[in-house]
Amino acid sequence: MNETAAEPMPASLRFSGALCALVLAGLVLLAYINRVMVIPPTNKDAALAPRLARERGDVRELKLTADDGSPLYGWLLGRDDAPVKVIQCMGNAEYIGPAAQSYADTAAELDAQFLLFDYRSFANSPGTPSERGFYSDARGAYAHAIKALRWRPSQVVVWGRSLGGGVATHLTDELLKPERRESLAAGGPPRALVLEAAFTSIPDMAEVALPKLPLGGWMAYSLFDNAARAPRLALPVFHFHGDQDEIVPFEHGRRLHRMLPGPAKFLPLPGAGHLNVWSDAGRAAQIRRELREFLAANPERNSR
Repeated sequence: MNETAAEPMPASLRFSGALCALVLAGLVLLAYINRVMVIPPTNKDAALAPRLARERGDVRELKLTADDGSPLYGWLLGRDDAPVKVIQCMGNAEYIGPAAQSYADTAAELDAQFLLFDYRSFANSPGTPSERGFYSDARGAYAHAIKALRWRPSQVVVWGRSLGGGVATHLTDELLKPERRESLAAGGPPRALVLEAAFTSIPDMAEVALPKLPLGGWMAYSLFDNAARAPRLALPVFHFHGDQDEIVPFEHGRRLHRMLPGPAKFLPLPGAGHLNVWSDAGRAAQIRRELREFLAANPERNSR
């Protein structure tokens, strides 16, 4: 008995299948490019922070947990009885250790205690980096501050540098919503927000980084959309930005500041770039002095 020969696949179906496979491969490649451009892999010394923690007398190591269960490494830097409590959301590729003395100097000048944490995949925190993951990390750090460290929400200053500005505005926006505060175990909004060299959004940054690529901003997967959240950030905001910033344009800072409902202060830093903000002693002293004065003018409120 003769077997019936299989009919060949129609050319149109073969073409459609190949096109779908090509589109899928392109989307996977685009997602990878987005991740490495927004959060590029960099060498980080995982031994540095634990070694410094053993050597310094002003540091206590913390084991934190993001609100999705991911383990995080952290530091508590400064006096336990300091009246100002800062949750620091670091910038891209930054991790605990390299800037330890700068944070210690800032803590001393502000009479503050800092909670520092490594985002997932950074140095001593395992995991895979992502926008959603970083938001989860910040929520976990905040929950630890309130529940384990017994910080009052009205003491808390959320500080975000560069990419960390997107993390800080997201956390602050959630803490200003009563329904989210309940789930985050927060009794009230934070005292203030500090933004350091923050951009408006990743799509806007894509337009800057890839000016000749049509729809460059449209192809950005990560948003870190500070501009969308800024009009809702009705709390004191201290905001500073170098006017020679070679990574995040100074105009991003100006635009973002104009969106804030206030009370807000914008401190332009003449001659400062993105990576050397704290390297000049005089400039660092100015930032700390003006931030201290801003916090004094916007004191801790009673938690509600």
